Amino acid sequence: MGRIMSEPKVYKKRPHRKVKSGCSTCKRRKIKVSLRLRRLFQPSIFVLTRPKCDEDKPQCSNCARYSADCVYPSPSSSSDTSRDHASTSAPTTPSLVHTPESIVEEPPVPQCPPGTNDLPIRDLVLMHQWSVSTCFGFGDEFPGEADPWRVDVPVLGQQNHFLMRGILAVTSLHLSRLTMDPAVRVKYIQLAAYHQDLALPDYRRTILNVTEHNVAAILAFSALTTVYSFAAPKDPGSFFSGGAPEWIFLHRGVGTIPPEWQDWVDRSPLSHQMHRRRIGPIDATINPEDFRLIGLYGILSSLPLEEHGEGEHYEDALHWLRQAFAHTFNPESRMGPKYAVLFFIERVSQGFLELLNLQKPRALILLAHLCILLHRASKFWYLDGFAPHVLSEMQPGLSHEFLPWIEWPLEVCGIV
Repeated sequence: MGRIMSEPKVYKKRPHRKVKSGCSTCKRRKIKVSLRLRRLFQPSIFVLTRPKCDEDKPQCSNCARYSADCVYPSPSSSSDTSRDHASTSAPTTPSLVHTPESIVEEPPVPQCPPGTNDLPIRDLVLMHQWSVSTCFGFGDEFPGEADPWRVDVPVLGQQNHFLMRGILAVTSLHLSRLTMDPAVRVKYIQLAAYHQDLALPDYRRTILNVTEHNVAAILAFSALTTVYSFAAPKDPGSFFSGGAPEWIFLHRGVGTIPPEWQDWVDRSPLSHQMHRRRIGPIDATINPEDFRLIGLYGILSSLPLEEHGEGEHYEDALHWLRQAFAHTFNPESRMGPKYAVLFFIERVSQGFLELLNLQKPRALILLAHLCILLHRASKFWYLDGFAPHVLSEMQPGLSHEFLPWIEWPLEVCGIV
């Protein structure tokens, strides 16, 4: 008995085999690697201090969770010793911290089919840019105007993928304006076109069956498409090559809401932004510059005899142009210059738009004065420099006798 007590039992430490078969990303993040065939004496006890690499192929669950690149080392590298691992100073896979340049370096077509819900990392970065910056271009100059675009529209996009693609397309164009690298700018523009091209067919199918549940998404995408037309690069001489500018007709479609949609729109997150459709006429003379617009009646009085039938359309358009300017000076209207432009487009007659499509000089002169409001809204990134571009392309289309009528717009926009 004493002999047994005097000889302490010797316990041998159970050997532990380190496993190096996990993916490179999990190794770099110091995530434990699971042994699929490991047998434990107490299988109900698990250490949950860190998630383990489950070694699923082609992408482990951890990498799938974080949308990370999942790369497994080659057999030769996996058999290296810990000495080789310790001497490695740089990761073998790209970092999760992406610069704009690395984001747009990804292939334009994602690895997953377009119909799935998975989006690559670059699109998550675009969504971040949308939420902290781009969305604010869809409000006006008053507090809270952009809240539906920041909060509600992305939620609608989760349910309507054409809207989500529209968000990503416009945000890509926004980033193309922010980068100083011409090559990166081109790649962002290509990424924007990629998302827009995917969105349009789905959008066209959806508008064939408008319901209470998708009407807000349809209106939001229509607004995004208008902004896309403002922001997308344009070839020199293309503004009036096909008649009236495209952005006018695009927003004209947004502003026209069938009566059967109205109740649905009123209950949607975009109801507040539709308020300008209910704004009536006000006293146009509250605009201190109204005398300049009144002077345009002079050019309407000199219509050739064969064009007298067009006079009512010009007078109607001038009336709404004066109203658009006046509302920007009326605090109760809560209408900045950007919404004033949209207000004008929604109110003018179809007859005026047809005259503009024919590039009639008087229609172009009225459009030139609308460019003053566009220029005053240039703090919105997609309108920055837009008005001078329109005027520069319009000017050669006007004969010498009409040029004095656009001196004020040219002066305001810094062209003369």
